[in-house]
Amino acid sequence: MDDPRLVALGLVPPPPGQEKAQEADWSPAAPEAPPVTPDWQPAQQSQYLPGANPFSEAANTIPQYPDPFTTPLPPPAPAAPAPPPQPAVPSIFNSPNSPFSFAPPAAGAAAPPPREYTTLPDYTPAPVQTRDIAPSPFTSPNSPFSVGAAPTTFTPAAPVAAPTTKQDKKAALKAIEEAKKAAKIAEENAEKAAKIAAEDAKRNAKLAEAQAKIDEREAKIAEREAKKAAEAAAKAVKRGKLLAPEVTPTAPFVAPPFVAPAPMPAAKPFAPSAAVIPVQPPRTQPYVELMAAIGKHPAVIRKDVQYGYFGRARLELSPMGFALVGPRTGTAYTWNEVKDIRASRGRLEIKTEADRERTVKTKESTTTQPYVEKLTRALVISIDGATEPGFAPYIAKVMQDMKAQTFNYHATSWLEYENALERVRGEFAEHDDPFVPAVAGALFAFIFVAGLFILPEIVNLASDIKPPAGAFVVQPRYGWLDIRSFVMAIGLSALLTRLVLRLGLGSSALSWARGSVRGWHTSGPLPLRIASRELARLLLGTSFAAAALFLGFAAFAPTVASTLVIDSVGLREVVPLPIIGVDKKWPEVSDVQKSEGPGRLEGFGVTVFFRGGRWITTVDHDLSGGTDGQLYQRATSWWKTATE
Repeated sequence: MDDPRLVALGLVPPPPGQEKAQEADWSPAAPEAPPVTPDWQPAQQSQYLPGANPFSEAANTIPQYPDPFTTPLPPPAPAAPAPPPQPAVPSIFNSPNSPFSFAPPAAGAAAPPPREYTTLPDYTPAPVQTRDIAPSPFTSPNSPFSVGAAPTTFTPAAPVAAPTTKQDKKAALKAIEEAKKAAKIAEENAEKAAKIAAEDAKRNAKLAEAQAKIDEREAKIAEREAKKAAEAAAKAVKRGKLLAPEVTPTAPFVAPPFVAPAPMPAAKPFAPSAAVIPVQPPRTQPYVELMAAIGKHPAVIRKDVQYGYFGRARLELSPMGFALVGPRTGTAYTWNEVKDIRASRGRLEIKTEADRERTVKTKESTTTQPYVEKLTRALVISIDGATEPGFAPYIAKVMQDMKAQTFNYHATSWLEYENALERVRGEFAEHDDPFVPAVAGALFAFIFVAGLFILPEIVNLASDIKPPAGAFVVQPRYGWLDIRSFVMAIGLSALLTRLVLRLGLGSSALSWARGSVRGWHTSGPLPLRIASRELARLLLGTSFAAAALFLGFAAFAPTVASTLVIDSVGLREVVPLPIIGVDKKWPEVSDVQKSEGPGRLEGFGVTVFFRGGRWITTVDHDLSGGTDGQLYQRATSWWKTATE
């Protein structure tokens, strides 16, 4: 078939029978006749005339509208018919005989009618958007190059009827509330189930840990029993070898003895790893932080102090407060916590009252309990290792000014402290004379030697007991060759030497002693300086000297209690001591003999032997109530009379 456009252009002759029709189609149309107007028309109403009465009964009537909840919905309007398809212009792409023709796309589906929603809207998934594919030789059904699309079939969901009446809407609202309640109950049940599951998990973990310990203990027991069984089997084998006769085996092969195999180690059961709780660091006490802050202050004042017999510490003063830093521990106080500061008898007395915390241990745990600490400390100022009691008033004034927030390095208290420090060095320089240590050493040696011989006699006289009539008393004799005598002699000589120097030289003697202990004495040979320093330590240590003298006397008390009384009843001690004491009757005596006693008045001593192996003698002892000969005669007669 020829293309009409080619025919219209004159390139192709028209087919027969279409020449006139085409001309008629392309000829211009004749003009239409004008419309005929009738001769008479009704007169139109003027716009100036009044219209209809707006206050008529029709205007006052209230229209009646149908109830939207009871009146059924009107039937949907019929869909408008689709417009007729437009005639396609003939071309080589839509001609049925053309190889390039393809099928036109199908008409789109009609849009769904609008849907009215109620209080319970239904969820409708959005339609899948499809893309219109442009026609091509590969998609046209008539094209030899077309490829058929895979069929896609699915079952549409059943439509849900929307509620139309009040009952349906109430039922829908009730269903919504019930659904909410059911969701809330389900959530609560889920939380309870989660809690129960967590508790079960913890309980199972504890049970698993306990079971793991039990399994481990059983494994150790099994291993121990296996070792014992193996050792018993090995001993049995050795015993069999020793008891078996030595016979030459005739068989070509001799089986070795059976040894029980070692059991396999038990498998370690699985134990869930316990949660590791991080260790919390211990809480730092506030006074520790205050002590560190005072030590780091740029204007801190440090002085060595002593308390008690062996206490050593460092006193640190700053505008924030004061701190006592010891070798291992320390404490600190603010000036508001200091209640009183004063100097008394060469000591610095500080009264404090502060809030503290202490750790209280109970059966279940360890708790921290607050309390109010009230203390009064007595400190002695020390300079270069030697005490200086005269410095206590000056340090007390400095601390009082710091407490009152009036201290500075130009204040009177600080200037007096510096002057006192210079005065101490000046006094030592004035009395730094070799004559003082020489006199002190000679006096100390004389008193020491005298005390070494006098003190034992004083103890002997103090322990002398007058014997009763017809009895003898045997007492221990104390001599100078005794460690207790040395200790007492040292304490006595230190006290007396200090007293003599104090009375003879005054305060200069103590100034020399303190300077020597501090190492300020630099003249003379080294051995002499060392001896002077140790002598000065002994003179300054009055407390230690008095303690040595007292302990020396106390050490003689046990031997004083061993005084023995001998009479016609038996032999007994004045102070009976358990186990080691002597309390014997004459029937328990096995023999009475004379013993050699050089230095005795009669040249011999008396020794009494007991049946248990013990014995007593008067040799190296003091005898009261008679001589050794008289004791021998009386003891022999008492013994024979008791044994006959």
